[in-house]
Amino acid sequence: MSGLTVIVTVNGDPDGLTYTLEGLCEQSTEEFDVLIVDHGCDSDTAEVIAQYCKEYVGFESVNIGKTGVAAARNAGVKLANRELLWFVDGGDYLSPESVEKALETAEKTKADIICPRYYYAGDNEPYYLDWADMLAVVPHIDKFDRALLNTLALDGRIYKKKFFDLYSLTFPEIPDFYNVKFLTDCLFGCDAKAAGCAGAIYARRNGVFSKGFAEGAEPCGALLETMCDIYDKLRADVKAVIEEETGSFDGDEYTWQEVLTVYFQTLTDKFYRYFWYLDDETLSSLREKYEELTADMTDERKKKIGTLNADLRFPSMFVARADAAQTPMFSLVADFGGDEGLGAFINSLFVQRFPFFELFVRESLFDDPGFPARWKDCPVVHALPDAGFFTEARKNAQGVVIAVKDNAPLDPRILSELSVSKMPKSAMQYSFASRRKKYAAKSYLKKKGLSMR
Repeated sequence: MSGLTVIVTVNGDPDGLTYTLEGLCEQSTEEFDVLIVDHGCDSDTAEVIAQYCKEYVGFESVNIGKTGVAAARNAGVKLANRELLWFVDGGDYLSPESVEKALETAEKTKADIICPRYYYAGDNEPYYLDWADMLAVVPHIDKFDRALLNTLALDGRIYKKKFFDLYSLTFPEIPDFYNVKFLTDCLFGCDAKAAGCAGAIYARRNGVFSKGFAEGAEPCGALLETMCDIYDKLRADVKAVIEEETGSFDGDEYTWQEVLTVYFQTLTDKFYRYFWYLDDETLSSLREKYEELTADMTDERKKKIGTLNADLRFPSMFVARADAAQTPMFSLVADFGGDEGLGAFINSLFVQRFPFFELFVRESLFDDPGFPARWKDCPVVHALPDAGFFTEARKNAQGVVIAVKDNAPLDPRILSELSVSKMPKSAMQYSFASRRKKYAAKSYLKKKGLSMR
């Protein structure tokens, strides 16, 4: 059957699912249907699913029990009847003309994979992704395209159903990086054609960096090992293609260096954002991988990498947890009381792009029920008596002292930006406050339907 099936995978969040389904009801074409795959929803979310399937023609659902997103998508592929499949998670959004524009692009390009514009709609980062925008305007995307390599982990792409059947494709049932693995399999294991679609917009709600990681989905050594295995396979595939197409491989080929850069940047992001979630053995393994990648880079590429990551002080900041705890750059002093937002604030500190800080809290705040239990034993958290708290915190501080006056979650870029600020230490408090206001303004404008970078 021609047209498109939107496969919505969901395991909770009734409000987020309503947001997704309302967007689908507003589409400018009727040449599509919706398949909702319930993989562990609570009763409130199940009620939303039942309501929409009852009220709207073309909305159907299936309950596959408590599984992961990848398994839910694979179930959706088997049940879908339309020519094209668009994978959307509950809480995300397709703009009103998205399906119509995707169908037009599919007709014009005959592509197996279609890449729309990509919008981060989370409170922290409301903006269009530059790399995805570059892809969205390309009618025929080469698998070595720099933008494609930089968006391997992105969700929200559209695929031909017969492409799954022809190559027996499935999403790998791993807790993370399934998009990277699936897309690299499509690009280098199949004869896939890709195209961009600027008129279609996939809006991704991205709240993980303010909330921290969900219990049971926290970063661990096995997860990072899986990521490295996928990117190592990508390197091998790209090297094989270069050798086949040119007859030789020198290691300084532009495409090869781009793959190394993408891998390196992904590894760097995980290393720092996951830093306090990982043990020293895993961190050491990642540092070895970091050294392996840099050894394969040209001097020019190393210089470029250093410029891109100037805030991370390469390579000196690749340290063990104990070293990081003893040499914090910032000493954050929590000067507020506890309430229901406390957990989100604490978690936001531990997913900073530059996570080298220490936190001083009053004992009363430390004992607050909202204080996340997992961070109470972290060596960078210091609980001090309420009496004389601020004076004692300043006396014990090893880094630049910054007073935090409220518990709004910290944008993950703030400490990174402060670390390369040209301001003197005496002005850091002002700089910290101004950056918090800047990102809070972005969130406010995003909620009003506007966006700013």
